[in-house]
Amino acid sequence: MTYTPVITVRKSDLETLVGRSLSREELLYLLAKLKCEVEELEDDVLTYEANSDRPDLFSVEGLSRALKPWLGIQWRPFKIVDSNVNGYAKNIKERPYVALAIVRDLELSNEAISQIMQLQEKIAQTYGRNRKKVSIGLYDLDYIKPPIYYDLADPDETRIKPLNEPVTMSLREILDKTEKGVLYGFIIKDMEKYPVLRDSEGRILSLVPIINSDDFKVTPETRNVLIDATGTSLEEVVNAVTIMATSLAERSRSGVIEVVRVYYEDGLVVEAPRRSQLEIEVELESINRLLGTQLGIQDVVKLLSYFYYEVKPVNNEKLVAKPPIYRLDVKTWVDIVEDVAIAYGYEVLGEEALSLPPSTTPGRKHPVEYLSSRLRDILVGFGFQEVANYIMSNREIQLKLLGIDEELIVVENPKSDRFEALRIWLTPQLLEVVRENIEKTPRLAIFEIGDVVIPDPNMETSVRIERRLGLAITHEKTTLTDGIAYIKTILRELGVEAVFEKKEVKGFLPERTASIKACGGELGFVGEIDPRILYKIGVKNPVVIAEIILNKVISLCLK
Repeated sequence: MTYTPVITVRKSDLETLVGRSLSREELLYLLAKLKCEVEELEDDVLTYEANSDRPDLFSVEGLSRALKPWLGIQWRPFKIVDSNVNGYAKNIKERPYVALAIVRDLELSNEAISQIMQLQEKIAQTYGRNRKKVSIGLYDLDYIKPPIYYDLADPDETRIKPLNEPVTMSLREILDKTEKGVLYGFIIKDMEKYPVLRDSEGRILSLVPIINSDDFKVTPETRNVLIDATGTSLEEVVNAVTIMATSLAERSRSGVIEVVRVYYEDGLVVEAPRRSQLEIEVELESINRLLGTQLGIQDVVKLLSYFYYEVKPVNNEKLVAKPPIYRLDVKTWVDIVEDVAIAYGYEVLGEEALSLPPSTTPGRKHPVEYLSSRLRDILVGFGFQEVANYIMSNREIQLKLLGIDEELIVVENPKSDRFEALRIWLTPQLLEVVRENIEKTPRLAIFEIGDVVIPDPNMETSVRIERRLGLAITHEKTTLTDGIAYIKTILRELGVEAVFEKKEVKGFLPERTASIKACGGELGFVGEIDPRILYKIGVKNPVVIAEIILNKVISLCLK
């Protein structure tokens, strides 16, 4: 499943980078040209969906660069030069690759840093497969003593102060006591030693791929930044550094990006960012045949200039095009033709469709279905597996299993005792899935998005149908902290900041259960299942379950 990133930027910040004010109509039209769908454009907030294959558009910096040709504004190219800073990498089989780059002469604000962090997280979630494949870090270079080392460190003896945390911790403690450690610690927790970046004085820059040291964090006073990416794919590690460096360069007075060489123990030398893309040959006949046009060579050259291609006509029938280094999505001549079509205008190409009868009704996805789809993308990105349970259940599972006393909508003549009533919550069936699968894997993270039917005399139909998200997490050391970390991160992806208060839910530990509150209301709950219930059903490890009412998320927080 493809995760569709949703990006939020300040319109005023975008206008500063572009160099002029932008009307609502311009933004709606031009973002569509970039295959971005605007979700919100109110006051100073612009929220849009970007294609997952265009990470260069995951922040305001890349968006401003992409808009300039359409607005007739000259773009200042970045300068790529060799650096006198080097890196040295140990052979780490679980996460073998690291790439580095430097961007200098930055002018940063709190909003700029917010955008940089957003870009870092979105790349890690999408391109980086939730940090398993690629993760990115940024550091204030002026506090670092080069060269840079990619190394292994003892998880119990090595201590750092994690980013935005008040105290120092051992590397192992970070996995259990910080939000990022809970979310991503599974990537490295089974390693004997943990991967780190350090400088020549042995100071730890980051616990890879979990969290950076607070001692080297980027602030509005930062002028020179070191970028790193680590992961399991050499090409994609270099690509991630390229995206981050070229985006940051939009905030640089000089536009200087330094290529850092990393020397590996086995003799491999890696440079980042990449200096150029491959040249792709395209025949004019192929373009016109695919689009149904009669474009000439110079027409194509002009159209591709809207996307910063370097184009060299070979003759009147053929050209060679080289995309910018940050365009990771351009791999074949067909991708180039797509950009030609966008610049030419789909509205022009499809003009013949105007002869069709006009539509009489607008079509759009229902908000609860849209939110459900968004959440599926987010949760799959976090490594959760989706399960699908029947809306039909029975009194034994829905009520007696967790000891609750509620009413159900019961079927008069059920064909099976298993399906005798409509469910009123997701928790019991999620617990059943855990019970049935716990012997197959020591760690389980599942979710379900589905409807529940609750008797409600205040409703005209005497029932209330709610769409809910249910999560279940279990492993040897699962705690309420795991559930809270995931819920906070998931809701934050929707632009919602949650708070948690003590709550009692039947079947859950009273001191280890919390309500999820945001936007002036209660959205759901999260907690640890009572061990006596787990013992009864044969589950040895602790289990954390959360339920969120999506209808309330929409009505309270996403109006």
